[in-house]
Formats: sequence, structure tokens, C-alpha cells
Amino acid sequence: MDPNEWVGKSMSQRDTLAPEQLRRFEAMVNRRPESVSKGDKLTMCAHWAYFTPLHLQSDLTVQGYPRNHDLFPPIEQSSRLWLGGRLQFKNALTVGTPATRYSTITEFKKEGADQAKVYLSLQHQISTKGSIAIQEDQHFLYRQPSEKGAHPTRTEAMDIDPDWEKSTKPDSILLFRFSALTFNAHRIHYDQNYARNVEGYPNVIVHGPLLLLLALEEFRSTYDGKVLEEVEYELRGPVYMGEQIKISGKSSDNHQTELRITGHDNKIALKAKVKWTYEW
Repeated sequence: MDPNEWVGKSMSQRDTLAPEQLRRFEAMVNRRPESVSKGDKLTMCAHWAYFTPLHLQSDLTVQGYPRNHDLFPPIEQSSRLWLGGRLQFKNALTVGTPATRYSTITEFKKEGADQAKVYLSLQHQISTKGSIAIQEDQHFLYRQPSEKGAHPTRTEAMDIDPDWEKSTKPDSILLFRFSALTFNAHRIHYDQNYARNVEGYPNVIVHGPLLLLLALEEFRSTYDGKVLEEVEYELRGPVYMGEQIKISGKSSDNHQTELRITGHDNKIALKAKVKWTYEW
């Protein structure tokens, strides 16, 4: 299989942006779901609750991935890591106004001994009423599962002197609701025996996008009136269910804020740079 043959391959998916799904999202982030009505703007990152996969139960592998995907190339490595990405917010999506997501493979390469590591990047463009509302780049690494004790760890020390910080603990209920809302069947986020015995982790792992969402929700509550324009982020190490984490932020005078999530060891799990503007 020539990886270059897959770069540029694309597919599209349509969604009605029904209010019920946004109400579920708002409930998950502790806002009032009953206030959502048709014509409202989708809140930050709520697009993750839409355009969800619709693979048949019989089409899923033991890991919870689709056995055959309309876009993804066949990849033998069964362990997937979400490495990071970029979000650009260009225009608003509104509840009840249909939108289309165009997804394109922008990178597909193999590296390492026996080409054991596979890097895959996607770009999603979500359009409505003839214009792009959100452009999102996502980067993944596929590899074979780790032996117990050989899993990825956090190694990078905290690198900013934050203006603010908040502690929280992602629990099993939050992980369940995020998996359900995004229709993510990957067992590493809910099956403790699988996470330990197959993937080699000590516990269930918090979703990468959920970590980013937690950081951005703290940004939103801390800087009321500031509107996201762009977010670049990297996942630097895992966070486990029930682990106490700290979300921190530091702003500069050029409309940028650095966000960090660290664990009990003060090592970085997520680092993000937010570009923002004022709401008029």
C-alpha cells in the first residue's frame, strides 16, 4: 500500500444540527439544556456532538473501531493516539440549520522500524449557507499496543507561570457521557480491563478532545466576553479516569492565551495556544 495514494482522499457528511444534540452537550458541560432552541449559535466545540459515526455494530472491531471506513486506509496497528490539532472558528453554526463536513486526509506516512508507526492527519471543513464555519485539523498516531508498564507517560515539566488555575477530576460519568455524545466506541475510554490487559495502561484514559474541552471551558468562564478565533493544541501524555488534574492559563497582550493541563506530578498532559478577540 502506497501511503501517497491516500493523501487527498475525502468524503462528506451532512447533519441537520438538531437542537436535541446540543441540549445533551450543554448538559454535559453544566449549562442549561432547556435554554437551547432552533436558531441559537452552537457553543464552543459543540460541533463534536454532530457528524458522529454511524457504523453498524457488526462492523466494529474488538477495539471499537470500524472494520472498514469510508475514508481511512486499512491500518494494521490497533492502538490509536490522538496527538493534537488545530481549530479555526470562522463563522457561527446555528441550531437547526443543516451543515456539511468535508473531511480530507492531509498526511499519511509510516515511520520507525518495520514502519511500525503510522501517522495520519485529517482536515475537516464544516460549511453552512455556502461558507466555512469551522476548519479543524486532527493528528493521530497508530502503533501496536504497549506491554504493561511501557505505555506513554507525561515527561514535560510545567513551562508557564499561570495567571490562574483550577483543579478538577474527570470521572467515569463524564467519560461515559462524552463517549456517548460523540458515539465513540473505543474501549480504552470505558473498559478498564481492556485498557490494562490489551493496551498496557494502568487505567481508562480520558479522551484527548475532552481534555481540550475542559481547558477551553475554563478559558470561557475566566475570560467572559472573549471569543475564540483559533486553537492549536498538543497532547503530551495521558490523563486517567479519576486523576486530579490542574487546568492553568496565562494571557499575553496580543490576544493570545497559553493553556496547560498537568497531572499530580506537575507534568504536562495538554498544551494549547488560544487566539481570541472581543465580542462586540
